[in-house]
Amino acid sequence: MVRTRFLLKEHLMRPIRPDQGFTLVEVLVSTAVSAIALASLLIAYDLVDKQYTKIRDTTVIGQTGRNVLKIMERDIRMAGSEWWTPLGAPEHGAITDADAISITQGAGNGCCDEVTIIYDHQKTNISSQRLRIRYWVSDHVGTRGTRGRLFKKTDIIAPASQVKEGSEDAMADYIEDLQLVYSGGAAHPKKLIEIYLALRTKQQFSREKSYQRGAHYPGDSTLETTDRFRRREFSTSVAVRNLTL
Repeated sequence: MVRTRFLLKEHLMRPIRPDQGFTLVEVLVSTAVSAIALASLLIAYDLVDKQYTKIRDTTVIGQTGRNVLKIMERDIRMAGSEWWTPLGAPEHGAITDADAISITQGAGNGCCDEVTIIYDHQKTNISSQRLRIRYWVSDHVGTRGTRGRLFKKTDIIAPASQVKEGSEDAMADYIEDLQLVYSGGAAHPKKLIEIYLALRTKQQFSREKSYQRGAHYPGDSTLETTDRFRRREFSTSVAVRNLTL
């Protein structure tokens, strides 16, 4: 008993060596635990980031589709609008119904239609410019493959002193389909224009899903596919207020 107390007292009074540290086993265990914890965090972050990206892409195509329709509606509604002088005559001549708006159908039953619109745009209180606006979809090859890109081109065609060809401005990406249909009836078919627009996400989801264009939408395309993209469809009708007045 006395011997045990002596040894314990000797041990407690022994000075701590300044170079004492962790053993190799302790270092290896702590390193392994840290690696597992870090790997778990990275996996969780990757899953959350992918899910966020997919949700964001789905939201973006919804906003893009609505914005594109609003812009196209505004121009189509103005088709055939003429700026009249104080003498009671069109400043740049009359715009016929045939010239006011024209739709070119896509090849076969696929994407995509295009539309050309002509109307006068007020420049000042006493003058205007006659614009020719064209919307169309072209294939664009990028790092993620080929996708449809919507373009808009605005030309100034009158007065002669201001004639200018506009640039081809990209409006939206990942366009799957664009359909335009005259729906104003037999007497005035161009009085009402129906628009159908379909977009897909930039990212692919983990699960495949079948997509088939709704039969109730305007147009003659027959888009049908099964893949991991998600799609949104938009449709509207535009009354061309300046025709057949």
